[in-house]
Amino acid sequence: MYADTKSDKLARLAIAPKSRSISIPDLSEDVFLLILRGISAWDVVTCQRVSRAWRTAFSKDEYIRFVLQSYRRAREIRALSPAMLNLHPSPEATCANWKQTLLSVASRYHNITQGKTRKIDRYPMAPLEQLGDFFAVGQWDYHESQPGGRLYYETAAMHLKIGVKPYLFRPTLWSYDNGLLVYAPAIGEEYGHFPQVLALLDVEIGKKYPIPFNARDKIIRNLRLKDRTLIVEWAEKDPFHNLNALEQVNRHFANCFDVRQGDDNRGWAVTWRSEWKMHFLGLPPNYHDRFFSTHNATHYAVYFWQPNRSMYTGDEELPIESLSVWDISAHSCYQPSTDPAGKRRPPDDAGPYIVSRFPFNQLDFFGIRQRSTVSLMSLQLDSDALSLTVRENVGVAGQGYFDPAERLWCAKTTSFPFVGEGPRLYREWDGNLPPYRGHCSMESADVKESERWFLPVMDVVDSLAGVRLSLVETCFSGQSMENKLVVRAKLEEGEDGEEGTWATLGDAVASEVSSMGRIAGDERWLIGQNERMEVVVLKF
Repeated sequence: MYADTKSDKLARLAIAPKSRSISIPDLSEDVFLLILRGISAWDVVTCQRVSRAWRTAFSKDEYIRFVLQSYRRAREIRALSPAMLNLHPSPEATCANWKQTLLSVASRYHNITQGKTRKIDRYPMAPLEQLGDFFAVGQWDYHESQPGGRLYYETAAMHLKIGVKPYLFRPTLWSYDNGLLVYAPAIGEEYGHFPQVLALLDVEIGKKYPIPFNARDKIIRNLRLKDRTLIVEWAEKDPFHNLNALEQVNRHFANCFDVRQGDDNRGWAVTWRSEWKMHFLGLPPNYHDRFFSTHNATHYAVYFWQPNRSMYTGDEELPIESLSVWDISAHSCYQPSTDPAGKRRPPDDAGPYIVSRFPFNQLDFFGIRQRSTVSLMSLQLDSDALSLTVRENVGVAGQGYFDPAERLWCAKTTSFPFVGEGPRLYREWDGNLPPYRGHCSMESADVKESERWFLPVMDVVDSLAGVRLSLVETCFSGQSMENKLVVRAKLEEGEDGEEGTWATLGDAVASEVSSMGRIAGDERWLIGQNERMEVVVLKF
């Protein structure tokens, strides 16, 4: 047998059929769908950048709809009917921009799982506290969820000895709800001029709208936006009468505004609804007389806690406590702040009116009287069930605070009807709440179980999207170790159906939203405040 010559080899290669490599776009549809089922939306976007053939294959609308079936909790997908995600097109599905929807969902969920931000917006705030136009409700300096109960005022930058002195975060003057933010923009902006110091911000487009709240001769105590209803609680700057030889009382009021979309669903309009007097006598503008409130679209509840100024001994020395629930559903032009004598007061059904009052003895009966050992964390209204829920948090005796193996709290929930008679529902160990660190803690969602090296500060949960945003603080021991605030994000349910893992934002980005110990947001963005008096929006 003779050896093949070079010409013989070339001849055989010319006669032999050429081998052809098979790429993913060349696969049959059933196999291609199996591949799509196992990759994420961000992987699909990445595959579109490989080549022209890959871009054509991975950009087909029917395949994009197939991938988006795994993201039914995303905001864009929740707005669609289930039939629009079918593999085979329907008349309404052909009109949608599926490529843009894929890019929006893919980039957002990729950034959340990677701890990255797409854009950072900053909105300077007016220094109303320094100007005397904002006097926050006093925070607890003692709380049962803290070891020893005692807390101290320190700035977020001065907490190197947190193990020795648990500190309180400073109060903030802004509120967020479902894409809208209420705050006091810096003077010089279009809607920051006096006397309308408050503005409504559409976070998505960054446009501001005026709020018809005249701040002249008023001290803002608190504001809250919920269920497209804005409540501004304020006090008159001038005292109304003397409480005793040393203290004077300022009348306190609450203004209610409706937040509605404008014509053709464009823009937002804030309109007047009503005003009512919060306390029949008023409160001294100090940090010792405290009130805490909550509201929804139809009801408003406020809890008062005041030190007892009695000269007698015994039970009279306990703080004065009361709880009131108002019906605020009706519109009313009457302003009690302009009618001190009440001569023009309309009938109760013509405006806000008190549904029920609970004095200290009834609070004691329900088991929610705080006395001097405060454990209150939040109030929650349910207008459908006509019930009020009080949540409390107590550090379990004998359990450590910074020892990760012993850190434990007991969250308690008490629900009772605020109209008519009914049973009280009391639950211990009902979820996990963070320890009290200021008013921000009272807005926190339930946190996950105690983690080994992190102390919870505040959690925000977008339950519809299954996204959790968390602000925690490291609790390491050692003289050479510095504790810091950490911002994290994760999907409550990952792409594989199991709980996702935490993604930690960078320290520089986290410092932009964690300085005041308060965060807000949803799957689209994370909102907080930095040390430069700016509201910061981290967009995913």
